[in-house]
Amino acid sequence: MIHLHNIFRHIFVYAALLILVVYFVATQRSLLIDWFVPLPWIGYLALAVAAVVALLFGRSRLFWCCNLLVILLFFTHGKIAISAEFSRRLPLITLMLLSYLSFAKDSGFSLYNMVIALVKILFIVGFSWITLSYLPHVAQNLLSPIYTFANNIDPQLNALYTPFEWLIVSLTLTLCFLRFIYISDNNHGALLLGVVLVAMMPAYTQFELHNVLTLTLATSFLYAILKDSFNMAYKDELTTIASRRALMQYVNTLGRKYVVVMADIDHFKKFNDTYGHDVGDEVLRLVASRLNKVGGGGKAFRFGGEEFVLIFPRKTPHEALPFIEKTRQLIADYPIALRDKPRPKKAPKRSSSNQSQGKTVKITASFGIAQRNKQNSQFSDIMKQADVALYAAKKAGRNCVQLANQLG
Repeated sequence: MIHLHNIFRHIFVYAALLILVVYFVATQRSLLIDWFVPLPWIGYLALAVAAVVALLFGRSRLFWCCNLLVILLFFTHGKIAISAEFSRRLPLITLMLLSYLSFAKDSGFSLYNMVIALVKILFIVGFSWITLSYLPHVAQNLLSPIYTFANNIDPQLNALYTPFEWLIVSLTLTLCFLRFIYISDNNHGALLLGVVLVAMMPAYTQFELHNVLTLTLATSFLYAILKDSFNMAYKDELTTIASRRALMQYVNTLGRKYVVVMADIDHFKKFNDTYGHDVGDEVLRLVASRLNKVGGGGKAFRFGGEEFVLIFPRKTPHEALPFIEKTRQLIADYPIALRDKPRPKKAPKRSSSNQSQGKTVKITASFGIAQRNKQNSQFSDIMKQADVALYAAKKAGRNCVQLANQLG
């Protein structure tokens, strides 16, 4: 499922980094070269650090990306004499490999997986070399419009890449961008940025500027690894809101005045048993999305199962109550369209009257509110008070909000 807000958020991060690099390379080229002349090893070091972090976090694709970029940087450094043909094809082969890695999956670092990944990479290198050796001659006449188009924009574009090479660059960029749109996470954003920056490398002959680009890529890889790992640790995978671990960390940042709200979906187990876990998961996501939009400065967390916690910093229960009531009503008023038939409690009979396709149902949630005070200064104590209030809401008929009877 494509989420536009995720796409725009990731595009903003990596597009901002790309614009920043292009700006400095275009306007401060001589200064950057002066900075990196004494540091010819900085690109290798940055990629090595990123590769080690990728290894530790199980990101095999970014690990292989770092190694491929080290090879690319090594040959462009001119330490080994290579032919002009090999030098020209190396960035294009790297682009094809990055495209493959964008569509591959992280496969771990067992000996078997490493050998299989290496064999696939070598196969793609061989295929890319054959493609770049023979196809340009076959498709030369068909690609002449690309030459004319590039020449009309800027004659230097044809010096940078041949028409067939421009086709390869465009294809790899398009494929990686579509993959990023389909799976909008930091890993695919970093891989897309890698394709863009590698495609830019032939435009800069100075090795120092290649160091700038590889340093940028290593930074983006590290950001992608750490950011995605943070999300895995502190965001609930099913509902995408903050997790229980994030709640425990957030509590440490609170002051002396705050409100804790325990929320629980009414009759969720019965609903789950009747309509199945897939529909139950949709209900959890729906409730989480409504809780995550609560006003008044409240922050939502999934506590476990069908239970959620809301925290209102610098609020009293009566100040938080209107926002909780509004959220409770939004949940109760939202109809859920059922696509599947209910899960049968017994063996299915001949009649299919139980089918619920087209049927809509509504769910409700109960809330218990407690505040930090002198008698209940520890978070665990406040949670117990909120849980008691939640039990009172269930006893009062559910789909309501109850305040804990606290002294002080």
